[in-house]
Amino acid sequence: MKFDSRLIRKPMKQPRLQRAAWGFVTLGFWMMYVYLWTPLVTLVLWLLGIRTAFFELYVREHTIEPFLLFTLPVLAIACALLLIAWAEYNRFRFSRVDRRSQPRSATLTEVADALGAPPAVARALVLGKVTVLHMGEDARPHGFTALSGPV
Repeated sequence: MKFDSRLIRKPMKQPRLQRAAWGFVTLGFWMMYVYLWTPLVTLVLWLLGIRTAFFELYVREHTIEPFLLFTLPVLAIACALLLIAWAEYNRFRFSRVDRRSQPRSATLTEVADALGAPPAVARALVLGKVTVLHMGEDARPHGFTALSGPV
């Protein structure tokens, strides 16, 4: 029995033109998806008063107030710097020690007991690269077929 490679997607093995075409199809569907959400976003912005605030601040006078023109970018930069400072603080604080512990490896008998299978099946799962399990009526593996050799 030969391993069927179509079960695993290999996009880099596709021709470049085909990948690009599917990329454009995906982009088109994402754009349609965003387009379908715009009425709800408009409603939420209207309910929050953002549209009214924009109208009152910019459109009514047909000018942009110099104070807002200066203040809003300064606030945006201050927020960005504050966020970067917080991220760097956390990186400095938590980068020294890896607090995660390595889980211990399960033994072959533990794997066999957990599967409810003979030890030979557990050994085949550990050693084989591609293994097909044969399940019994009780939904437990009873045998195996190794499709490719050890790793």
